Amino acid sequence: MPDRTGGGALLRRLDAFLYGSGLCFGMAAAALANHARPTSPYALAALHPTPDLLRTIQSYHARQLWPRCVLAAVRDWLRARGGRPEGVLDRLRLPGESPDPHVLCFGPAPNRRFLSCLLGAHAVAPYRVEDAGEERRLYVYDPNYPGDKESYVVFRGDGFEYGGYASSRGWGTTLLPLSAIRETVRPPRVR
Repeated sequence: MPDRTGGGALLRRLDAFLYGSGLCFGMAAAALANHARPTSPYALAALHPTPDLLRTIQSYHARQLWPRCVLAAVRDWLRARGGRPEGVLDRLRLPGESPDPHVLCFGPAPNRRFLSCLLGAHAVAPYRVEDAGEERRLYVYDPNYPGDKESYVVFRGDGFEYGGYASSRGWGTTLLPLSAIRETVRPPRVR
């Protein structure tokens, strides 16, 4: 969780709510926004974790609670009949193929585990789809494993699995377009 100086106990409690155990949404959104910006001379992963970079990632992370972003997530969740993974790869827009790529969010499907899945939600940045026999693999940048170039979500039949996230365990998927996140913050310059 990010360190904050000043602001008192209320802001520290807000940090705990907003950032939970990480900044996965902010990191995935910032990575996609950086990739979508053709003038960007660097990869975010190459930057040192300076206070400016952390503020940029926190800004992207906080946007998941903005009305426009929440509305886009709810709309996609409903379109997918409660976050079901069928057809997600057909709707998915990847960086390099679309000026408005998606962040892939793992969240709840409508079931008894809805709230626990909501609290444990995770976001990744998808970048490539491959067919592998009877399954399809969606390769992702996972902020929890930033150096891992072999992270992928397996889609098989009408389900998916990615580590502890699986449709068989009550998880659903939501696609969130970069345009809903309102890319307005610019990453800090490389010095």
